[in-house]
Amino acid sequence: MKKKSIAKIWLIGGILILAAGLINYLVNQSRNPEGFVGKAMTKIWSSYFTDQNQWGYSLINIDEVETSLDVGFGGGSGIKYLMKQNPDRTVYGIDISDEAVETAAEINKEYVDSGNVILKVGDVAALPFDNNIFDLVAAGQTQIYWDELEKGLSECRRVLKENGTLLITCEIDKIEYHLPEYKNSDDFVSLLYTIGYSEVSVTISNNYIAFICMK
Repeated sequence: MKKKSIAKIWLIGGILILAAGLINYLVNQSRNPEGFVGKAMTKIWSSYFTDQNQWGYSLINIDEVETSLDVGFGGGSGIKYLMKQNPDRTVYGIDISDEAVETAAEINKEYVDSGNVILKVGDVAALPFDNNIFDLVAAGQTQIYWDELEKGLSECRRVLKENGTLLITCEIDKIEYHLPEYKNSDDFVSLLYTIGYSEVSVTISNNYIAFICMK
């Protein structure tokens, strides 16, 4: 084999290794944003997920929601939308990332200052809340990154009031990539029933999918 051909193979191999490393880095940042890059990502998320959040909330009656929990709120746009509809409600948010908390606190500053929005760093697998306290738990494109999916879904159910709602929204292609074992929505619905949700409905719009789960 000619030296030029060998060099070309090494170059292509090196590029592929670097690309794989970059993809892995960005996935990890999506899972748990950290540092400068993580901060930048949460800033992007604060606008990127606006349409998805609004679409998801349009599927339920948010007027009846007095106390809610946003799990993995990222840039905080979902919290902002809920508060704009009713600034007197109380919204808790929990996210594994310090950068997410900082960004969400910035864009929801008036509600954080008023005490109507309370943001915490924490893990969905061990929610720091009592049983049966939320009308709504929302999880926007975050379940695909949970280390303990079943535990997280169980914890969401635990903190919901009786007849409360878990709203999960996500881009379909993100599920297919990050959570391929549940790319068939029927399999995910079966998991939700196994965990104990009494009723689950699925709505799809283009690349968006929503699971509306009743306790």
